[in-house]
Amino acid sequence: MYPFERKDRILNKIRNEGQITIKKDARFLGVSSATLHRDLSELEKLGIVKKVRGGAILSEASQFETHFDVRLKTAVKEKLEIARKAALVVQDDTSIFLDHSTTVIYLARELRTRHFRRLIIVTNSLAIPSEFGGKKGVQTILTGGMVEHEFKALSGRWIRDILSHFTINQVFASVGAVSLEHGLMTQSHFIYELLPEVFKHAKQINILADHSKFLKIGTFQVAPLNASFRIFTDKGIPKGLRGEIEKRGPKLII
Repeated sequence: MYPFERKDRILNKIRNEGQITIKKDARFLGVSSATLHRDLSELEKLGIVKKVRGGAILSEASQFETHFDVRLKTAVKEKLEIARKAALVVQDDTSIFLDHSTTVIYLARELRTRHFRRLIIVTNSLAIPSEFGGKKGVQTILTGGMVEHEFKALSGRWIRDILSHFTINQVFASVGAVSLEHGLMTQSHFIYELLPEVFKHAKQINILADHSKFLKIGTFQVAPLNASFRIFTDKGIPKGLRGEIEKRGPKLII
């Protein structure tokens, strides 16, 4: 089990049961007590859990945090690295679609620092419009749809309907997993329904995925890997995997 997978299991257990006990749950996770101590210390530094005698509970603040809030604090260095590279391919006087993922939020913040004469951003993210509030040269269009509170996102047929009126130059999106065999994958049904529809309306598809996504697998296949994808990732991706990904067609930008 990779460290990020273990931390996901730790958080799920705390959310479901209210706490985690080091002595008992180290065996459940298949790790030593020292490893679980270290994981909990790292999660405590992020403000997600609070260590207590013999284990940990959710911190008071994180009890009210959404999935989006938690993900925004993880792999920050990698997401910033990816966002800076992806921002370089955004052209002025074009239209782009930004999805609701936390990696794309970092891209939005990078774009906010740049000058545009006219950039149209279409998004299903409830967070992105506030990132560009008052930004000269940038027009933000919210798709409308049903609110997915945990993801600070909009979903549903309304997105498909509004996209039918646009030709999008570039899409920037993230997924839960990138698999050699199964391609782009997700654990969320609404993302499984959303992204294939978004891809249909784009001239160029950019996937933003930190290296941990290449070591996971999801429940739903969003799309198989092919030459229409350009994948932005960080230097943590295993070198042996890079060539295998590109053999499937996508261009990797590291």
